[in-house]
Amino acid sequence: MEKRINTILSKMVEQKQIPQFAYKLRTINRYLFDILVNSEMWFAKPDSFNDPFDCAINLDMSGSSQEEINVYYDKFLKSKLNEKERLILNPKMITKEKFEELLNKSAKNVIINKGIGCFLDNKEELLMWAHYADSHRGIALKFDVLKDDDFFYPSRRVVYTQEYPKYNYLKGKNEVAEKLIFTKSKEWKYEGEIRIIKPKSGQYKFNPESLVEITFGCKTSKEDEKTILEIARLKYPHIKIFNAIQNQRNFKLDFKENINWL
Repeated sequence: MEKRINTILSKMVEQKQIPQFAYKLRTINRYLFDILVNSEMWFAKPDSFNDPFDCAINLDMSGSSQEEINVYYDKFLKSKLNEKERLILNPKMITKEKFEELLNKSAKNVIINKGIGCFLDNKEELLMWAHYADSHRGIALKFDVLKDDDFFYPSRRVVYTQEYPKYNYLKGKNEVAEKLIFTKSKEWKYEGEIRIIKPKSGQYKFNPESLVEITFGCKTSKEDEKTILEIARLKYPHIKIFNAIQNQRNFKLDFKENINWL
């Protein structure tokens, strides 16, 4: 199983479906120290996200024919329903609109307790440092997804769009949940987000070897930097350390490696 997952992740990276490196920008607080000291990370429920549309959109099923709906019902739903539920959800007994409404509700119930981990595909975006790293006072963690199959599988890039996604009944129940989790408004496109899904919310361990780099923000205090370096020497002596520096000519960050941190 582990070898198969590694093969899948390697293929996804090779085909550029996901990046090899995923970043987590964090404020320096007790939650960050939990990540570093315990090598574990919190995967949140969808309803805790700051965007009210996130994982809560209604799928546009208007492109599906009645025949496709009937096939979906017979193939995926009928065997799992009791007699009363079959009467309520039978697409031959209710309108297409009502069936779509019930299916949307069912899909949201499927993902309500899932754990979702959110990462970025780069550490260069100034807005990301402002939003997620305490206005550049925090840090960026860089992970190699190929060094921890269990933690980073399954993962996918978020798709950004202005319209609600279409849903193909013939592809079955899994796609409806994935559409909800991996689709966001194009207003968030600058984030370049990668998401990982777990069966339920909670803390999940990662392989310490998968953390390959820590970058301090351009406003990280010396005291915080010292504390984090002490943890890194004990837990992550293999990593690289960088400091973000304001570029003097452009609105961008430069990154200088600290080669003497050990």
